[in-house]
Amino acid sequence: NGNNQAANARMVALLELEPGARVLEVGPGNGRIVPHIVVAAPEVHYTGIDISSTMVEEAARFNADLVASGRAAFHLGTAEQMSFADGSFDRVFSLGVIHFWANPARPLSEISRVLRPGGKAVLGCLAPRSANESNRPEYGFFLREASEWDALCRTAGFAKVKAEELESKMIAPDGTPISRYTVQLMAWA
Repeated sequence: NGNNQAANARMVALLELEPGARVLEVGPGNGRIVPHIVVAAPEVHYTGIDISSTMVEEAARFNADLVASGRAAFHLGTAEQMSFADGSFDRVFSLGVIHFWANPARPLSEISRVLRPGGKAVLGCLAPRSANESNRPEYGFFLREASEWDALCRTAGFAKVKAEELESKMIAPDGTPISRYTVQLMAWA
C-alpha cells in the first residue's frame, strides 16, 4: 500500500472527477483507494469489480461505512463480461491489473461499452522495461508497449486514446531506490 500511494494520488487526479460522477474500478483489490475517490468531488459513487471473492470481501470490510451509506459497492465478476448496462459510468479506472490480461480485446471493449459517451478510462500497468524474471506470460504477466495498448484501445472502440510510458521512483523491499516503468492509458468513449 505504501508504494502505491503516489500512483493512487496520480490516478485520482487523472480521473478529473466531477460532482455526481459514477466511477468503476476494475480490480480494486483491497479497496484502499476508494476513500480518496469518493472525496475527490461531491456525491461521487464508486463501484468496484474484482475476480477474487477474498478481495471483494476485504474491500467491502475496509470501506464498510461507504458501502453502508450507498457511496461504494463491490461486485464479484470479470472484466470480460461485466453485468453493468451500457453507459453506466462516467469514469472507469484500473491500476496494476490490465497486464494480467492475456487477451485484452474483450475487457477493453467492455470498458468502452460501460462508459457513457464522452466518458474517460484511465488504465495503468507495468511496462516491458520493468519486467523481471517473474513478469512473464507463464506466470500470468502480459506486458505490452504503450503503442500496442494504444492500438488495442482504438480497436475496442475508444474515440480518443493517449498512451505513454512513465518512470517513477520507488523503494524496493530491501530499501534501495529503484525506477519502475509503467504504461499509462487514457481513453475516451
